[in-house]
Amino acid sequence: MRLTIQHETRYTYETPVQNSIQYIRLIPRNTPQQRVHDWHLHTPGETSQMMDGFGNPVTIMTLHDAVPEIVLRAEGVVDLTGKPLTRDDSPFPPQVFLRHTTLTETDEALKDFASQYSANKRSLVRLMKHLREHITFMPGATTVTHSASEAFNLGAGVCQDHTHIFLACCRHIGVPARYVSGYIHSANDDHVATHAWAEAWIGSNWHTFDVVNTLNVAESHIKLAVGLDYLDAAPVRGVRSGGGTEHMQTTAWVTKATGSQ
Repeated sequence: MRLTIQHETRYTYETPVQNSIQYIRLIPRNTPQQRVHDWHLHTPGETSQMMDGFGNPVTIMTLHDAVPEIVLRAEGVVDLTGKPLTRDDSPFPPQVFLRHTTLTETDEALKDFASQYSANKRSLVRLMKHLREHITFMPGATTVTHSASEAFNLGAGVCQDHTHIFLACCRHIGVPARYVSGYIHSANDDHVATHAWAEAWIGSNWHTFDVVNTLNVAESHIKLAVGLDYLDAAPVRGVRSGGGTEHMQTTAWVTKATGSQ
């Protein structure tokens, strides 16, 4: 399946912002599961490229002039091959993804919940489904600073929270699991095209677990970045001088390319 992506992130400020540095993870890699046919990233500042410790391409944008807003645009075409995940596509051994972070720490309630499941795919699929039943998808219920335990106790959140909770449960029962950011294609126009899901290491391979959509196959997913949690794989993170209160608006469209099956 060939997908066309258009993604815009707009930051506006109370007063002009200057000396801004943005770390942008909005360039998909070529993998056995996805082939980048065409891709462009448009930024208002100077850019340089690097690879982070998790193997994610990172664009570093610097902007010294005072501006009232910053607009980032990514667009391109990606072919999905339908192939299963590869055995080893990380610079680290899978055991690195057993480490808890501030966003994936478990409290007693989450530990009790996680302990009902085992380190095999069938049990993790059950875990995914039960989490989806327990955690209501509710935009605005949480922020990017909410931890897995906080969202679990709240019983509501977005794909980021569902993913953090799943990661926390997996790591608690000894299953390496990593956070994935990217895009998803859906026939539902109300579906948010930017997305987050998990990958868990079972046996000798990574396996997909999209909690929000209760999918264990990445059939419509375009991967941008992986990490221990959202902070490692966030599409955009940065620092700035001035500006006052920041407002962010992001829109994304993922559509089938003409003639795609």
